[in-house]
Amino acid sequence: MRSFIFFDLGQTLIDEWSFVAYFDDLLFKTLNGYGARIDRINYIALRNNLIQDRKFGTFGFLELVSLMSKLTLPRGYESTINCILKEDLLHKKRELIKLFDEVPKIIPFLSKKYSLGIISNNSSGSANLLKRFGLDKYFEVVCLSESIGFRKPDHKIFREALASTNSPIDKCIMVGDRLDIDIMPANELGMKTIRAMNSLYKIQRPNNEKEVPLFTINSLAELPEILSNIP
Repeated sequence: MRSFIFFDLGQTLIDEWSFVAYFDDLLFKTLNGYGARIDRINYIALRNNLIQDRKFGTFGFLELVSLMSKLTLPRGYESTINCILKEDLLHKKRELIKLFDEVPKIIPFLSKKYSLGIISNNSSGSANLLKRFGLDKYFEVVCLSESIGFRKPDHKIFREALASTNSPIDKCIMVGDRLDIDIMPANELGMKTIRAMNSLYKIQRPNNEKEVPLFTINSLAELPEILSNIP
């Protein structure tokens, strides 16, 4: 029986680094424009602390806008800044994200030996990148939070995906970049886990054994060799 590999989208299959750079520059300038008086070094330190401490939850970069605003400005500014930046960030994200360079080659290659799926909190807009490259046909199961109604790390979105396979759970593998919403719930359910490190979340450290992945990779190009070592 073929193993089933599930992928996260953002910062796993999708390269968001250009958008991260744009986001940080825009938010940094906006916060200071409203009187935050925070230098870039402290901005990055504060942002990284939010990621490491699991304060940055499941709703993406817009949640980080609110958190950073609350920590650097008087109360109430977070809603104003969120409204100001929301449309710009959504537009720029669609414009700046791309697939990691190795994805168009690695996905067809893996599909020859494994069944493939997606479990992601990203929107269908991000998933459309796969269609643009003709890669959507390789994914037998696609579970997006906007369609399912549940967001990772809720086990329900994972169970929805797993129910669509004919593979036993110990033959299912989750590849994702976040310890808190990808690795931990997959481990709790009995899946095998692989952490992708080419991500903003690479600074996370496991808080407990449930957050420890079976393997760690720096690039998806390492997957074939890693997968060959998983029984």
